[in-house]
Parts: sequence; C-alpha cells; structure tokens
Amino acid sequence: MLTSIFDFACNISPYVRRFVVRMMYQGLSALDTEGCMVFMNYGYADLTRNAVEIKLQERDEVNRYCTQLYRHVIGSIDLKGLDVLEVGSGRGGGASYIRRYLQPKSMTGIDIAAKAIAFCKRYHATKGLCFIQGDAEALPFEDATFDVIVNIESSHCYGNIERFFSEVHRVLRPGGYFLFADHRHNDKIATLRKQLVESHLACLKEQKISLNILRALELDNGRKLSLIRQKAPWIAHRSFQAFAAMRGTEMYENFRTGVYDYWSFVLHKKREAVS
Repeated sequence: MLTSIFDFACNISPYVRRFVVRMMYQGLSALDTEGCMVFMNYGYADLTRNAVEIKLQERDEVNRYCTQLYRHVIGSIDLKGLDVLEVGSGRGGGASYIRRYLQPKSMTGIDIAAKAIAFCKRYHATKGLCFIQGDAEALPFEDATFDVIVNIESSHCYGNIERFFSEVHRVLRPGGYFLFADHRHNDKIATLRKQLVESHLACLKEQKISLNILRALELDNGRKLSLIRQKAPWIAHRSFQAFAAMRGTEMYENFRTGVYDYWSFVLHKKREAVS
C-alpha cells in the first residue's frame, strides 16, 4: 500500500515528485546520523568480462557499486586541478569520492535538502570540499564558475529540466564538461535528447547503461535491505525499498522489462570562436 502511494505521488507531476524525494532525503538524514548511507544512487556494475575493478580504500568498499556509477559517468575526463560542481549531491558520498580520489582543485556539492547538507558538512569535512544548500533550477553561482558539472540520478526529480540545463550552461566555463546520468521512461528519451540539444551543450558521448544498473541493483540488494531494516521504522520499509528500486519493486521491474532506461552522457560547452 505504501509503495503504491509513493509511486502514485511521484507520478502526479514533477513538482510533487520533487517534494516527495526531498522529504525522503530529509528523513534519511534524521534516521542515519552515523553515515551508513552516504550514497543513494542505484549503482553500476561493469558487465565486461574480466573487467578491472576501480581501487577503493577499505572504508569505501561497502559502497562499491554506487561509487562505480560515479566512475563510469566521469569516465575519461581528468578532473585533476579543476573546479567541479555536483548538483544534487544528496548524502555527499559522490562528492567526497571525487575530492579524495580524483584530485580536483575544488569540489562543491549543492542540494535542495537542508538536512542533507547539514549532514554532509558534518560527515564529509575535507579540505577542498564544501556543500551548499541551493536549487538546481536557480544555481547560486556566477556565470562561468566551474570547469565540470556532475549530475547523477537527480534530474528526474526536477520541476523544470530545461531551466536546469540552462543553468548548467550558464555556470560552466567555456570548454567545460557536463557529466550527466539518469533514468527516464523509454518513450521520454527522445525528449531528453532534444532538451539537451536545446541547452546548447554538445553531446560527445551517450550510452544506455540499464543492464549495468540492473545488475548492480541485484548485487547490492542484500546490503540495502539490511540498512533499511536497521534504520527505517518497519511501517516505512516498503516505501524505502521502492525508493531504492530493490528487487521486486516497480522500478526494478521497469528496468528489467525495459519500460525505463538509464542513460549516461558526456556533454561539452564549446569555447567561443576567436575572431
């Protein structure tokens, strides 16, 4: 019943979905003060035979699949010495990984949920890493502030995606990169591509990674289920399972049957021509 209510609420409109997800993140920040859940994405598993796993410190190993989604999206872009922004930084695990492993000059995370930002400031305190509360559709930065913007599994919650893409273009420096990944209903992918084209960002690479996401959901199912049972009140277990797209939930089945697809993109803001 709770799962059906959650799914129904999220499908009413983007604005309702945004409110519901914001409340879920606020609730997680209250339930998990110890930092057991610093990532909330679906994860990524490399399906290539004999794939070489990314190296992680022992403390980060528990979040391997969620971290691998970041590594996939960032791909071959060298972030060393660059100013990087993550929009929709959530519980801060991705921003912390980028700062500690990929050595940007600065790493900023922005999220609309105040309690999530307060948690990040407390839990992820690291030199060169900061977190700011703010709106993806009205980024609180000057034009041309960042070399790279990262946005992972967050945009489906936004009320006005065109406004967000416009903001990305505005705060990116010429020559900068937008590293973007999210899921959409399979009949909305063409619309998403059109929205990206209209943002005046050039698409350098796009890849459907639905099977990688589905495999990660399967491999990480036990860990997530254990966390939900430990942290969430029993009455909310099914709602949190739906939120995490765990095995047997509607979103998991949507990925399995191809109703929803998950895509990653590398986009580029062109430099102005020199006359």
